[in-house]
Amino acid sequence: MWTSQRTSSIHALTGGVGTPVVLVPGWPQTADAYEDVFSALAERHRVLSIDPPGLGNSGPSETGYDTEAISTLLNEALQPHMEEAFHLVGHDVGAWIAYAWAAQFPGRIKSLTLLDSALPGLTAPRSFPLPSEVNVKLWQFSFNTLPELPETLTAGREGELFDWLIDHKAVHPERISAAHRQRYAECYALPGAMSRGFAYYRAAALSGVQNAEFGKHKLPMPVLALGGSAAIGDTLRQSLEALAVHVEGGVIDDCGHYMMEEQPEEVSRRLLEFFARVESAAL
Repeated sequence: MWTSQRTSSIHALTGGVGTPVVLVPGWPQTADAYEDVFSALAERHRVLSIDPPGLGNSGPSETGYDTEAISTLLNEALQPHMEEAFHLVGHDVGAWIAYAWAAQFPGRIKSLTLLDSALPGLTAPRSFPLPSEVNVKLWQFSFNTLPELPETLTAGREGELFDWLIDHKAVHPERISAAHRQRYAECYALPGAMSRGFAYYRAAALSGVQNAEFGKHKLPMPVLALGGSAAIGDTLRQSLEALAVHVEGGVIDDCGHYMMEEQPEEVSRRLLEFFARVESAAL
């Protein structure tokens, strides 16, 4: 179905032929999170599902984990291997990266899709204490930024942490397979891997400042924004209306945060239809 390869320091799962599609997962996942949508996309496109710098099997970033630095690193790593413009898809922290990538290098991006994410600096702040039902979904945004303590409390218990997150943030946790859960836990149990994951959150304030600057100029490419009905819902699409020339999207029903694994058929359908419209110049 796919081939594992490295481009510079970046690990990617690749397959298919056609207009390129780059998939960026979030935390605490890896490129494997797109496995259930990969085959459908690869029937029409050349697909690269990448591990972000420092995560999965990709090498660490030497320039920081703010999304301006990360997206620049990825653009430089992939450009020699992908000269034409591509469809860019990001989920969770991968959406943070994808937005900054599209904002900095719009000529490289044919379309942008963001899946169930709150972009730093571009989402209305919440007052504390958070309601209990919200805190269950968002507590990690505060916890992951703390110095040292997250590493101390999660060392050797990566699998338990990830199971808790999946079980509480998914409508269908049973659809996140045991193989995927094991893969995520094994990758983040590698030396320094949890710290590198936390580094994205510790840099989120800086990423927010960068996004506020990026947001002064609307994204020129078509944007698709989708949220899980039991997760961010339509808030993501609404937050992007002022940030792009063309935004569409909405909600995936019967779905929590882990959209590609919970509702792979619907996510695949929405992506393929969007890509086809972009390529037919209907947008």
